[in-house]
Amino acid sequence: MTARPPRARRPRAVGLLALVLVLLVPLSTPPSAGATEPPHGPSANGRRVLLVTTDPAGEIAPLVVTRLRGELRAARFEMDVTTISTEAPRRGTVEEMAARAGITAALGIFVGGNRVEMWATDASAGRTLMQNLPLDPGATDRRATIVAVKAVDLLKATLAEIWTAPAPPLPPVEPLPDPAAEVAVAPPPTPAPPPDPVQDRVDVTAGAGWLQTGSNGGWAPLVALAAALGSGHFAARVTFSALGQSLDVSATAGTATLAQELALAELVLRSRVWHRLRGALSLGAGVHHLTIDGRGAAGFAGVDRGVWSLATAAGAGVSLDLSRYWLLAFDARVVENLPATEVRIDRTSAAHVGHPIVWLALAAGVRFP
Repeated sequence: MTARPPRARRPRAVGLLALVLVLLVPLSTPPSAGATEPPHGPSANGRRVLLVTTDPAGEIAPLVVTRLRGELRAARFEMDVTTISTEAPRRGTVEEMAARAGITAALGIFVGGNRVEMWATDASAGRTLMQNLPLDPGATDRRATIVAVKAVDLLKATLAEIWTAPAPPLPPVEPLPDPAAEVAVAPPPTPAPPPDPVQDRVDVTAGAGWLQTGSNGGWAPLVALAAALGSGHFAARVTFSALGQSLDVSATAGTATLAQELALAELVLRSRVWHRLRGALSLGAGVHHLTIDGRGAAGFAGVDRGVWSLATAAGAGVSLDLSRYWLLAFDARVVENLPATEVRIDRTSAAHVGHPIVWLALAAGVRFP
């Protein structure tokens, strides 16, 4: 009996060893670099801004970071934050950070006292811009908003070729190689002045007026209502005057008491003259009522009658705003009656009414919004 050589066992052992190696290789192989993204690696679209600041960065730093992150997300940028030592060179550090893989640009914001120094670097374009921003006294939230807005403007100028978020046109910003140089920063825009208080208002005034008819005159109470039209420079006004002091005229044949009543509808043009003082021009028409109570002397008969006539008026005036709701007004008018009325006592002219009547009025009032 011949012994079989042990060649058959060797292939079986080799195959078993190969199977073990195949099973062990996947367990020892490290994961590929693209399988898992590091916590602060490049974003999916390759647009990432690195914010560089010092530690501690001041009380406005959290608010600035929040506002910057919102602005950058709107422009499809991601943002990371890193802190450096206060002794580190600022420009060099920001440029070094911008050159890192996966970083589109680096933005350095360094707060010191009442000033903020900002650096923005786009390593791919070889562009670095710098701006010194003075901080006005004010609330922390307002100061943080100003810093964030100016920082975004500086970053937009640095990334002008790839910035796609809508933004207003920016003035050209020149790179400043000297870190100590300052860039003039325009102050925040002045808020628009409040609307003219005349607009959309209703004025109610009451006072007294002096009616001068020829050589005779007298006082009469008045009340006026004015409502602004359109933008407020024009107004419609209605004025009434009645029940005032009577005018007494006399002659040899008797005496007469004259009482006037007047109502006008006017169009008024108003404009600010100085501070709270306003000027006004008016033009209108209405009715004039004259009551004549005649008492004859011995041998003469008396008469009692009323005369109506059309009244036209032109005038000018001023008003003073005492407060938001109270005002004082003075108006002067010339009133022409059509027709004028001649008052005669036994063929003797005692008064001529309406050719013209001078009307001076002083009133106080209240303004409603």
